[in-house]
Amino acid sequence: MPTILEHLAALFDKDMRAVLNNPRAISMIANPSARVQMAAVRRDRSVICFIERPTEKVQLTAVRNAPHNIHFITSPSERVQLTVIGNRPSYIGFIPNPTEKVQLKAVEKRPECIFLLQKPAEKVQLTAVLKDPRYLSAIREPTEKVQLAAVQKNPECIRHIAEPTEKVQHMAVQRSPDIFRQIRQPEESVRLAAVQAKGENIRYVSAPSETVQLAAVRNDPMNIRYIENPTEKVQSVVLNADRDAAPFISSPTEEIKRLAMEMYGLRLENAAGKQTAAARTSETSGSSGKKAAEGVAKKPSAKQVREAVEKLDSEIREINREYFQATYEAQYSDNAAERESEISAAGKNREKKLVKAYEKFNSAAVPERKECNVGKIVKELRKERVAVENMKAGEWHSLMKGKAVQPPLVSGTSGAAGKGSALMLARTPAGYALKAAGTINQASRQANAEM
Repeated sequence: MPTILEHLAALFDKDMRAVLNNPRAISMIANPSARVQMAAVRRDRSVICFIERPTEKVQLTAVRNAPHNIHFITSPSERVQLTVIGNRPSYIGFIPNPTEKVQLKAVEKRPECIFLLQKPAEKVQLTAVLKDPRYLSAIREPTEKVQLAAVQKNPECIRHIAEPTEKVQHMAVQRSPDIFRQIRQPEESVRLAAVQAKGENIRYVSAPSETVQLAAVRNDPMNIRYIENPTEKVQSVVLNADRDAAPFISSPTEEIKRLAMEMYGLRLENAAGKQTAAARTSETSGSSGKKAAEGVAKKPSAKQVREAVEKLDSEIREINREYFQATYEAQYSDNAAERESEISAAGKNREKKLVKAYEKFNSAAVPERKECNVGKIVKELRKERVAVENMKAGEWHSLMKGKAVQPPLVSGTSGAAGKGSALMLARTPAGYALKAAGTINQASRQANAEM
């Protein structure tokens, strides 16, 4: 209803009379006064779309109880932005350049809003990753401070960082030496730290320096088998430390060969000699030996598996990003039925893409499981309340290799895959199926007892 002042103004102002009769008449007024703007918007909030430079009070009136009107305001004030975000945090995506205060409020209310921010401030980034480190994947260029906060809380988050700094790399390796393989281009000091913490990490180091090689073999002389071209000093350390590790020296020098013969009566061969011996053995082993050799040749190398794991992790991140984006956009629909339909479609699309990504991974890294019905396995995981979209590539790889895994559950649920239990892939007459690890082990024990 028009106020008394508006009625009085209408007696002397034709613009006021026009908008009181029809609020949309403001579209015909070139430069409406603040009072005329307010009168029009009070009667119909949607007419804000016709006002080029609305005052802050008019903006506030337009978005109050109708936050979607933020679409029509070119440069909303911070107060207006905060009002909208207070009601609908996800509308942060419609504000061109939200202030830091607005970004912070949106992320505090709903951390996933970080996906909608193009260049979030450092404080906003920290707020998101401290709530859940996985939100690091939504930040295109996280600062070092943000990287450290995320990796300190969850070292595996380093895989979401394209170029982690040396400090961040050290933090990840310090928290979990196994995470070293996730670092694309580790610094020399990080390589050394990772190998010192776990000698087997030498297998993930390309062209390791002598210092790194020494750290690996001092940790365990058998790690020499992962070093293609060990230096003579490294070979000497292995030879003196463990006789059983000596045969694994790939390219022993003449001096090392002589020492091996003197110390242990052991004849060492270089890589070429070993290959020749292997070839002779293969020739004399008959057709069965050839088939076995062919089978081994088809097995993917550790490097290929690692690349496949990294690729799958990257694909899962992108699939989840697309899903979050689609669901956020669906929330802006005023029609509840359409909103539910769009969210459902986004979920189905994500499921299809996940299945396709897992199938590609199996072909590259686990060829022996190519015949496995991935779609069926994913459905079975869903039945166990597993959050398939949050599974790591390493977990999927372990599952496909027949190992017991404890995949992440959908929040707020518990089931066969819950804490303290695990799932395994088992071959059945009908194909591969998902089973509780305890069930498989019990069946194996019963079978052994009967035998």
